[in-house]
Amino acid sequence: MSTAPRLRPLSTSFTPLVRYGIAVVSVSLGVLLLYGVGKLAAGAHDGRPVLLVAVAVSALYGGTGPGILALGLATLVARDPVLAMAGVLLVLLCTRFRRADPGRPTPSAAQSSPDSASDRPVLPLVMASSKPAVATVDSPRLREATTEATWRFRHEQPLDITLPEDEQVEHLYLYSVLAECNDAFARMYGFRAAADVVGTRLVVFCPPSNPENLAYLRSFIRSGYRLEDAHSHEIDRYGKSKYFVNNLVGIFERGQLVGAWGTQRDVTELKGSKAPQEYSSRLHSTKSSSQ
Repeated sequence: MSTAPRLRPLSTSFTPLVRYGIAVVSVSLGVLLLYGVGKLAAGAHDGRPVLLVAVAVSALYGGTGPGILALGLATLVARDPVLAMAGVLLVLLCTRFRRADPGRPTPSAAQSSPDSASDRPVLPLVMASSKPAVATVDSPRLREATTEATWRFRHEQPLDITLPEDEQVEHLYLYSVLAECNDAFARMYGFRAAADVVGTRLVVFCPPSNPENLAYLRSFIRSGYRLEDAHSHEIDRYGKSKYFVNNLVGIFERGQLVGAWGTQRDVTELKGSKAPQEYSSRLHSTKSSSQ
């Protein structure tokens, strides 16, 4: 599928000399035009629209500095305080417009593009989905930089977070898929590498028949789709119980939950301890050493 070419702000390819030259030339052309039609001589007020256009052109194509230079020159020519005030607002508006760089993909645009990771197989979250939103992560670099289990889940269909809690939980089980993870994550479930587990659905890892899993998902929803040190009870590829401590954050796009990314630690051995107090103490020690 072909995609429309991305626009790039012209000022990014201009040298400072050229950008400030734009300001001088724009105002000069405006003044010449006014003299040519006799408006400047007739009254300064008549020339304000033309001079403001020159200021706008300078700010849009040159930047904030050239825009201010053009405004100063225009004010000297017209000697009109109203022009000065209107020009300041115009420069600020143009600066704000330029910052919305159409050539730089936003997190949501990157996730929704055909080549983005959101189109890869995804598994239901240990609570997550795909595409935030709000947080964009360079996943390959993240996987290389840590030996801790890391993952990203996506939703095959975005989740409307205004739905009742029960419907949201049902949605997570229906549409959450593992989009990507590192090998450390795969090994926690008995797999050799990430490629062996990517594409698995949430319901496989967190069966809804276990009340602990339902409580885990509800906590994710109630916390505003962000959890720290949340416990989950899951199963590996051989059906064995596994206990994890998770840190995860939801990914949003246009107000809908489209995924999540996070990390987890295997605490199965600690959970199997017969002494609850010992388990809590060792878990706290593990948490402290990982920070």
